[in-house]
Amino acid sequence: MPPPINDLPISSLDAPLSAALNKVVSNSTRAGTKVLHQPAYILHSYPLSETSLVLDVFTRGHGRLLIVAKGAKRPYTRWRASIFQTFQTLSIGFSGKGSVRTLLDAEWVGGIPMLEGAALISGYYMNECLQRALAQADVHAGLFDAYQRGLAQLSLQAHSPSEQAQVLRQFELALLSELGFAPDFDSVDVAEPMALYDFDVAAHRWTRSGEQNIHPQIQVSGQTILDLRAGDFQASRTQNEAKQLFQAMLAQYVLDRPLLTRQVARELRALADVSVKTQRGGEA
Repeated sequence: MPPPINDLPISSLDAPLSAALNKVVSNSTRAGTKVLHQPAYILHSYPLSETSLVLDVFTRGHGRLLIVAKGAKRPYTRWRASIFQTFQTLSIGFSGKGSVRTLLDAEWVGGIPMLEGAALISGYYMNECLQRALAQADVHAGLFDAYQRGLAQLSLQAHSPSEQAQVLRQFELALLSELGFAPDFDSVDVAEPMALYDFDVAAHRWTRSGEQNIHPQIQVSGQTILDLRAGDFQASRTQNEAKQLFQAMLAQYVLDRPLLTRQVARELRALADVSVKTQRGGEA
């Protein structure tokens, strides 16, 4: 199983957030209202002290939140350590307001088997996209549902590389759509499926291939546009062109630096290639 992405230390966060986390004390819940039974997933966790964790949580009704789980690392905590793993469907309660909340309750509500292998890396990729893209406390119920659906597909259905690629492209499109950056596929008059069309990412518009443009273009076929318009990601060409288009748009509008999960995936593929070459050399 591929190794999990390393936790980021609190010191690597921006100064106001780091200061807020390090000042979490017993009065942090006094002024806030309680929220109970909130569907949620843990995207990441950070050690706050020898006994407590900071949870980066994606909730359906309150968006992405930072929540302190006080005493979560104590030997006799009321929470099982496994409850704070990623990709588990939880029902949580929390209180407080501002940049950091306090965990009141967390229950596992069942769901999917744990992700493994390439599906695990795909899950971390979705988590990192959400962490980078979503502002604190912005509610995105539709994106939450798309994320939950993607996890279920990765765990139960998407076993081949092609199937996993379809899940990631659907998630990327849902993320871009929720944030208002998705291309308008209906605005393109596709006269011929084999014709080529360019998307100007910076100007956010379509042009026919060959027209003069001052910005770099992402080129896709008319058939890919028709497939994306219908939500059909099965064709290999559609997957490849959608990946180039969506990731260029994420880089332009959402992500401020390269994703760690992409680097991990590249390193794992390189290790696999070395292993295969070594085995072939031994057989020779």
